[in-house]
Amino acid sequence: MSRPTAGRVTRGELLQRGGALVAGAAGLGVAPAALGSQHSSRAAFDGTLRILGIGTDHTSSLEQRAEQELGFAVAYDVTDPDSLVERAITQPGSFDVLSYFHFGYDAIWPTGSLAAVDTRRIARWDEVSPLFKLGKVRPGDAGSTYGQGDAPFRTMYVDGSRRYPVARDKPAGRESMHLVQWIDERTGEAHRGLPEPAFVAGVPTVFNVDAIGYNTRAIDRRPEQVSWAELLNRRWRGRVALFGGAHIGFQDTALAAEAQGLMRFRDKGDMTRAELDRLTKILIAQKRAGQFHGFWTFGPEVVDWMRSGDVVVEAMWAAHVVELRRQGFPVRYAAPPEGFRGWSGSLSISSAVQDPARLDAAYGYINWQLSGFAGAEMMRFGYYSAVQGPTRRHVDPAEWAYWIGGRPAAKALPGPFGDVTIRQGEVRDGGSFRRRARRFASWISIFRQRVHQERRWQEFLAA
Repeated sequence: MSRPTAGRVTRGELLQRGGALVAGAAGLGVAPAALGSQHSSRAAFDGTLRILGIGTDHTSSLEQRAEQELGFAVAYDVTDPDSLVERAITQPGSFDVLSYFHFGYDAIWPTGSLAAVDTRRIARWDEVSPLFKLGKVRPGDAGSTYGQGDAPFRTMYVDGSRRYPVARDKPAGRESMHLVQWIDERTGEAHRGLPEPAFVAGVPTVFNVDAIGYNTRAIDRRPEQVSWAELLNRRWRGRVALFGGAHIGFQDTALAAEAQGLMRFRDKGDMTRAELDRLTKILIAQKRAGQFHGFWTFGPEVVDWMRSGDVVVEAMWAAHVVELRRQGFPVRYAAPPEGFRGWSGSLSISSAVQDPARLDAAYGYINWQLSGFAGAEMMRFGYYSAVQGPTRRHVDPAEWAYWIGGRPAAKALPGPFGDVTIRQGEVRDGGSFRRRARRFASWISIFRQRVHQERRWQEFLAA
């Protein structure tokens, strides 16, 4: 995979990065907590804070606004997911802040490249959505689902006291800083009444609920009536597209296979070898029968195929749907009865950051990301902020009502690049934030059988 140019990104590049995945392998060992100074040293830091990411949460306006409000230079190094994971593991001294996804901690955290982030230094930590801390937007709501796989509440916290349950065989090393789970999913309460852990591997920022986009000229149904099963519906033979990576590809097709009644899974976020083998056999048969038009990665094809009519249903990110809506194309985003597939981004600090002033700058940047402006930018891509309250001050009330409240647009609304994207009267597919975020089928995950997973996916692509 070629590496994109560092720094500013084009509209097309940014749209492709919304759900990019890791392919790196987990390492050994673990990092001790690195807390640094507890005092603000904004004036003392006169260097450049280095942010390593894949561009999901980066626009030129965000970069300019961050520098203006923080008072120091910020340099974004935008790369592809594979390169990011490799650098995060092998070159922690090459970045100060890592912008990536919660499921990536499976691969990165055990290597010692990241420091534990002290939530007492995160100004709006109390405002972070309970989805990240407790696993549900509405804790205690029996109608809400946790979703299978690497949901952030299962992979975010770190602790070395051995009091908290280790999250699904997550390894630890020196200092015994495990990835731990605070909430007991059976009761919805804290394990043994323990207090919330004070440290996290990364602070949640942007997140979303993903599904499939569909052409309403071909599928004239409401979003709630469009199942994941459409990916394997023979009616759309030759007009279906999938994401080309194993992590998302296997989860999406597992959701489709289960909805079609072809097989069931113990945990779609951590499939067994036998499950992967059986699903691969199904997918190869489907491919040989001509079900799939193609597999997209980071090029423009995901939008182009839908717009041309070559594809009528495909796995998509919200940003792709926003772009097609901007062009006036009749695409909608499913709200599958089986539930959404979730993803969540976070900001972590390199364990190589030892200078107190630079560490303060890293915390300052993380706090700025949760202060509202960045959340407003991401909202117009169709994404959510982990701290939504301050975002409201940076958007028109009609935007908030549409994107978060699920109400009809009171007027034409701008997209992420300023031009009209949402027409007056349109309603966000799936409804309000609280309605959409109640139903998770699974979260993007790194499987324990990830080597076998990648091998079988490549067999499927080559079939």
